[in-house]
Amino acid sequence: MLTMYEAVLCFFIYAILGWCVEVIYATVNSGKFVNRGFLNGPYCPIYGFGVLIVVLCLSPVSGSLIPLFFGSVVLTTVLELVTGFLLEKIFHAHWWDYSNEHFQLGGYICAKFSLLWGIACVLVMRVVHPAVMGLVHWLPHWLGLTLVWVFSGAFAADLAITVAGILHIRSNMRVMSRIARELHNISDAVGENLSDGVMGAMERTEKSKQELALRRELTGVELDELKEKAAQLTDRYRTIMEERTFWTRRMRRAFPQLGEQLRERMKERLRRAK
Repeated sequence: MLTMYEAVLCFFIYAILGWCVEVIYATVNSGKFVNRGFLNGPYCPIYGFGVLIVVLCLSPVSGSLIPLFFGSVVLTTVLELVTGFLLEKIFHAHWWDYSNEHFQLGGYICAKFSLLWGIACVLVMRVVHPAVMGLVHWLPHWLGLTLVWVFSGAFAADLAITVAGILHIRSNMRVMSRIARELHNISDAVGENLSDGVMGAMERTEKSKQELALRRELTGVELDELKEKAAQLTDRYRTIMEERTFWTRRMRRAFPQLGEQLRERMKERLRRAK
């Protein structure tokens, strides 16, 4: 059983190793360096948590290959499913998408990657973790504690910055939703004015020319005001869409499909509002 000191140190070691794996994978696929971490620093917390969960739950069966493999498949699949689901609820978009894979569920998990995670965890438990624990025990305790505090402080600050970025995006999305609703209301109002104009034309035999002229003038003024407001709202909408903060730029580079999904979602709202 790991002590708290060992668990925290192992968490950061595996989070950093996981970040390295993600960067290598992204570099091979894109041909350039991409910081694939959810946070800004060189670590992926999901790998740290994932390996710790596997180590804590499956250490008793680490000597038996089959229970270790299938236990790893189940644990990592559940972790990936829960993480993917929560991220989608927060951002309203998939951070990864297995929809094109066979035997997938909601795009969050699929059989191929579940099996790969199982194989990876067997290698970690049999090869990597003993080496990591050897490193943890080799480090002088004072140095290990220093690293824990340094990593924890950097991680906490990074997490605070990331949460602020998430809240900023969510705030912008709420503003954009309100703008889309207002544009939709303006569209309805314009339609009603046009409808009133048509009805007025149909009733022209019953109204004087002066009344009709006044009605057309008032309707024209209302329409101009509505169109001006719609133009202002559309400009505001596009300004938010094109906003480039450091965090949003990095997220779009790291997860291009995420940015594309958010842009398409907002554009669709704007199209429906017109």
